[in-house]
Amino acid sequence: MPDAVDQPSPVDEPARRPEATLVREVAAVPVQATILRQILARWARERGLAAELAEDLTLAAYEAMANVVAHAYPAGADGTMTVEARVDAAAVTVTVSDTGHWHDGDSRPGGGRGLLLIRLLAPEVSVTTNPAGTTVRMSWPAPPAR
Repeated sequence: MPDAVDQPSPVDEPARRPEATLVREVAAVPVQATILRQILARWARERGLAAELAEDLTLAAYEAMANVVAHAYPAGADGTMTVEARVDAAAVTVTVSDTGHWHDGDSRPGGGRGLLLIRLLAPEVSVTTNPAGTTVRMSWPAPPAR
């Protein structure tokens, strides 16, 4: 019997369409970030992405998710994060968004390297913040057609 990670969700239905999109919205908690990392890695493999690209996008997305968990919401407050991954003829794009509040800098000693790592892994990165939340968009050139 498949485990809970393998169970289809109505939100996953776009992944079954030709545009090869994955969308998940979950609670902004560490266990969900870990599960989404596994789902994203599987999604990348199923799309036939090169191993290095799959690893880069999975790690970059996980760093963005970890930032949501650690920084988007006040301690004890409930919040969500949404991960969207899309591959088309032009690019592979992963977006991580929340409805929390952006914090410049890092309040934890030794922290603050997540965005740097994301920028090292993804050729194109944008961070958009507004009162409705924060969105980190990461993009890689599309792999050559097989």
